[in-house]
Amino acid sequence: DQIYNGALDNASGVAGLLELAKAFAALDRNPARSVLFLAVTAEEQGLLGSQYYATHPVYPLNQTVAAINLDGLNSFGPMRDITVIGYGNSELDDYVVQAAKTQNRAVRPDPEPEKGFYFRSDHFSLAKVGVPALDPDAGTNSVQHGESWARQQRDEYTAQRYHKPADEYDPAWDLSGAVDDLRLFFRVGYRLANEATFPNWRAGTEFQAARDAMMAGAR
Repeated sequence: DQIYNGALDNASGVAGLLELAKAFAALDRNPARSVLFLAVTAEEQGLLGSQYYATHPVYPLNQTVAAINLDGLNSFGPMRDITVIGYGNSELDDYVVQAAKTQNRAVRPDPEPEKGFYFRSDHFSLAKVGVPALDPDAGTNSVQHGESWARQQRDEYTAQRYHKPADEYDPAWDLSGAVDDLRLFFRVGYRLANEATFPNWRAGTEFQAARDAMMAGAR
């Protein structure tokens, strides 16, 4: 058929978002900070939903600690690493590194920075106005099959299914790696939700000035 189901990108991400929300709701004690889960619309039309939120936030942006984007889940099994799109931009990287260590995983930068993925997904709407934004992605080194196999799977998905009707659910998906990733994201979110600190952008990052001005205005 010609229906664009978007099973991996990004229905799987919405499923992951709901699972994380359920995990936070099941905690015996609420986190010290509010945790907001957003499923925004029209990313492919120009980040319209996330841009609307960035200009009409539920909570003031100078009280918004961070944004974590979940665009899609890993369907290729467990990985020895986790990718961070835009690695090096903010102190949120340190949170991912710490959480990854609990799973004996490495943190890798975007293997294809020339494609500008950091500037093409919903977290960017919040980054532009100064909120530190994290965009994690699936790893690149399969526990079972190695790096070349993982790269081949990603390349095949991009060429054959990405933004095409062929992006449909496949019973052969191995979602054990997605479970690992969601546990890692939960650790990052839980830590952010219980600390009193506000992670910032790295010095010299293009978004730092907006955040600094925002936070100065709050004092």
